[in-house]
Amino acid sequence: MYSRYARTLGSPFQDLSMRHLKLRVLLLVLVLFAANAEAEVLTFRSEVLPTNLTATIGGDLAFPNGSGPFPVVILLHPCGGLDPIGLATLRAHAKELANVGFATYILDSYGPRNLGNGKACDTFPTGSLRRDDAFNAMAALQRHPKVSKENIFLLGLSDGANAGLLSAKGGAIGQFRAIAAYYPDCERLLAGVGYIYKSPTIVFVGERDDWTPPAECIKSKSPGVVTGAEFEVISYPNAHHGFDQQHATRKYKGHTLAYNREATVDSEKRTNEFFIKHLTDELKTALPFSGTSK
Repeated sequence: MYSRYARTLGSPFQDLSMRHLKLRVLLLVLVLFAANAEAEVLTFRSEVLPTNLTATIGGDLAFPNGSGPFPVVILLHPCGGLDPIGLATLRAHAKELANVGFATYILDSYGPRNLGNGKACDTFPTGSLRRDDAFNAMAALQRHPKVSKENIFLLGLSDGANAGLLSAKGGAIGQFRAIAAYYPDCERLLAGVGYIYKSPTIVFVGERDDWTPPAECIKSKSPGVVTGAEFEVISYPNAHHGFDQQHATRKYKGHTLAYNREATVDSEKRTNEFFIKHLTDELKTALPFSGTSK
């Protein structure tokens, strides 16, 4: 009687165990697949003005699985440099971009120059320096065999976003395929008319930002302020400066920084879509982008 009862119940229990085993194997495969993405440190000599700040800089370059060539996004940190919060935020952006097929390059402009830990947050004029770093990084990436030379993008946060807006005008070696700027200082960079952009640009601002107030960013959508390439401004009513930085609300340099999950998720989605939209046709119509650019 016992053996017959065991045999009767054995089949569904065995099926359940087998399903659990298959699930574990699938999860292991997914983990290994993600871990197999290639990463390296890429350094280069960045010639800038003033010349005393010329330095060898670099950062972490990560590729999706495969042989490429891949589109790549250069990620520019805030004025605090690659401190724990800044680095974690850029890594989160890099993860989202990698999920849809982009390589990522987290560039450290301040560490090698001893300008980290907030030293550049007050009066140091960083915009042109970091713009030069961005274009020098582009040149270095174009020499990499796994990078699609015509598909180099830029994403910057705060001080890095200022560099993004300056870079949108183009440089001596060309222009970025598209740019995403998170809470830049539009009062300094867009308070006027006649800016001709060569790179399509999307700007994200928080309407409760007391460090880089969004008014001039929002006004810049008016006719005549920015012309040339596509230009978008997305504003979030309840978001502060640093809305994509996952930490408790805090004061930094006298300003409020606060995480806003809704703004973070929406801006990441829009950035992915914006970048995919502006890929060259050859990449846009190939996997994985042909399945995500709806």
